[in-house]
Amino acid sequence: MATDRAQLGPMLPKFPAVPPKSTNPSTVLVSMLLYIFAGYWIIPDPLFLLVLIGILFFHEAGHWLAMRFYNYQDTTIFFIPFLGAMVTGSKRTLSEKQSALIILAGPLPGFFIGWLLLKLGSTDPLVPNHSISVMQIGWLMLILNGLNLFPVYPLDGGQLLNRVYLGEEGKWSSFFIILSCLLMGAIALYFSYYFLLVIPIWVAWRQRRNKLYEKIESVIEEKGIDIDFDYNELPDNSYWELRDILIDLHPSFQTISKERDNYHSKESAIQYTIAHFLKRSLIQDLSILKKIGLALLWALLLYACIPVILQLTNLYS
Repeated sequence: MATDRAQLGPMLPKFPAVPPKSTNPSTVLVSMLLYIFAGYWIIPDPLFLLVLIGILFFHEAGHWLAMRFYNYQDTTIFFIPFLGAMVTGSKRTLSEKQSALIILAGPLPGFFIGWLLLKLGSTDPLVPNHSISVMQIGWLMLILNGLNLFPVYPLDGGQLLNRVYLGEEGKWSSFFIILSCLLMGAIALYFSYYFLLVIPIWVAWRQRRNKLYEKIESVIEEKGIDIDFDYNELPDNSYWELRDILIDLHPSFQTISKERDNYHSKESAIQYTIAHFLKRSLIQDLSILKKIGLALLWALLLYACIPVILQLTNLYS
């Protein structure tokens, strides 16, 4: 091993990590404008689109605030044309309890506010010559947040099931995600909402990528490389060993030289990928009783969604 390392020449320190960043307001604004522009093709109603944007932003802000409270890094909110919005973030040590609260922080506030507006709101139009009212806003909030609780990946309910009850890894998790993809595809085709096919395609791509990552992780384990570190604590030599494995197995990096005396133009992408493989631990801090209690609360909320489902069914009957 010493001879092999000597043949590779002097070894530079590991590539520096990109500093953590938070939500860029311009990113949110640009994605929001793109969402409105794309949405206007389907619903040429600016006021309705603004209400929809507000509901989506309120939902995602709940996730964002919870993630910031639990010290997630690289938290970003952005809107996805035709589909909705999402929040991304990263944290090396995860917790079942924190995950459940972060996931529920999105739909729960909007669900309850929507229910209150539906029960107490007026049917009078908010704006002259426009039909939208406080009660309709409540109904829309209830639909968007209530349906988000359904156990279908990547909805919030599906993420809750996958993270807390299926452990996010293993055969049951993969089976659940594949089943969700098939269901989302069937819904897209049945209602002719073909843009929804983006979701199962994206999830399928992630599953394929995860298969590649599982292969890389198995090689890392075979070589006995310790990856139980934060990136800043990762030894320089471990970085270069992990880099060699990526060059051997990852299609994006296979043309890169294994020399260790110079950084490649793709080094930031290599660094980002290596940081992904550093062991992420899921703390199982929810007891069986707490999981049962969470499941009962979840079931109650889903039961409350039945009137919404019936109204949607009547619209398409």
